[in-house]
Amino acid sequence: MAFGRPKQQTPWIEAFTDTSADLQTLCSCLALGDLNADNDCKLIIGDFGNGIQLKLKVYKGTTMVADLPLLSQPAGILCIYTDRNEPRIPGIGVATGSNLLVYRNCRPYFKFTLTPEHCLSLESDIWGQYQDADMLIQQLKGLSLSVGFSNLSTISQNLLLMEPSSREMFLKTSNHFSIKKQMVITCVCALSKYTSNNRDVSCILMASENSHLFVMDPETFTLLNDFTVPDICSCLAATGIYFVEFTILMVCRNGSLYYLSGGNIHFIAQLCSLPVSLISVHPKIITANMDNTLSCFNLQGQKYWTISLPADPLSMTGIPIAGLALDLVAVSLSDGSIHFYNGANLVHTITTTDPVSSMIFGRYGQEEHALISISSSGMLDIRLLKRTAQFNKQSKLSFQLEYRPSDIKLLVPKKNKLFLGQTVREIQNCKDMHVWFHHSWLGLKVLASEAFITAIHNFSVLPKESLKMMIKVVGLGPRMKIMITLENLSQNVIPQGLKITFIFDPKIYNINTSVIKLLEL
Repeated sequence: MAFGRPKQQTPWIEAFTDTSADLQTLCSCLALGDLNADNDCKLIIGDFGNGIQLKLKVYKGTTMVADLPLLSQPAGILCIYTDRNEPRIPGIGVATGSNLLVYRNCRPYFKFTLTPEHCLSLESDIWGQYQDADMLIQQLKGLSLSVGFSNLSTISQNLLLMEPSSREMFLKTSNHFSIKKQMVITCVCALSKYTSNNRDVSCILMASENSHLFVMDPETFTLLNDFTVPDICSCLAATGIYFVEFTILMVCRNGSLYYLSGGNIHFIAQLCSLPVSLISVHPKIITANMDNTLSCFNLQGQKYWTISLPADPLSMTGIPIAGLALDLVAVSLSDGSIHFYNGANLVHTITTTDPVSSMIFGRYGQEEHALISISSSGMLDIRLLKRTAQFNKQSKLSFQLEYRPSDIKLLVPKKNKLFLGQTVREIQNCKDMHVWFHHSWLGLKVLASEAFITAIHNFSVLPKESLKMMIKVVGLGPRMKIMITLENLSQNVIPQGLKITFIFDPKIYNINTSVIKLLEL
């Protein structure tokens, strides 16, 4: 265990380093929360260990204050508020297998289990006609090849993965088991239920292996909604309020990016490679991909930019700094560095002794901005952001912009005294201006009607030479395009020698060709 000193010319303070922590986890199994309502946030870690000794660990400051055993590997950990009682004590939600375990005060509080899904009728028939173990194994293998191993029930999967010598004993003891498929949770995230307050009740979003997305109410521990998604979700992110308006971002295992809003699922984009992580920096969506790129999209599927990373991305987290009005993105790379991006610009880099496998940013202890990282060797690092920190652009990166012409923002000048004065006058005389606008609009309509009536009276054409002309003006200026459609309505006569002449004021308009000779219609 070692303590470091803050380095010079860096916005971070090296607060704490524990080389003997021996932690193995992912970003989805890290959380920060005020577990005792004492304004002292703790670090919650789902430690995989060696794959056998799974633990739920809680750190306060530089010491571990809780070490709870877990029966299976967690898919995600959340710190959520389950009620509005005072004092506000949050719970720890651990998604593991088909269960969501909720802890309060570092003790088991509630266990929620997703209802198993009924298996295929053909699989039920195979188990119902079971007489010989070898025949059962062959039939289940054939069914697995036809419908997919993941679509089999839990008992069938366990049987096929078991050693041949253990199958007879397993079949003798599994006669009372139900042939159902468990809904294994793949990823979780939280969504505010009533308000955007961080200390208010939040719904729990759970994606499962059978391509479902569940919304659970932590107050009653019941499902509020169930959505069917196009594929198995690997990453989730949510913004908004459930009972007002919300958006849920989903990345599927096939590399597709979707969002759910208003009860409907919309396609965003198909990523060129599988994503490592997903975060939402409103109104943008940023993904770190396995092809060493960092991409940015909007909900309409437009790609703003793509950055080439110098190494493989391992994890990614958002770095919101309200005091500087910044929303940075931190990406840890396999070369032992952490890159900080402001949009498409690299603003800071941290070099570590080992590659960082997971990290989280937020309030820790009494500090508002703390970056906690766990390296691939199990080392725990805690860095605190200096109050005098500044992030400046380091270099001009080579990245690919993919703007459409409609996405380019206009350079709007800053507000000046003339603009402010005009704004005040509009507020004071809004009623008169509204009346004058309607008066001018009605006058323009009257002039157009009079011109139309005059044109009808002066229009003379033979019945046999009936022509239909439609004129459309495209553009608001200074360059406009006039599209003229001339249609011959006569069935027997072909007009010849016709011309279209434009009469205009040369001081105001400039037309390239004022006379157009028409071909036969």
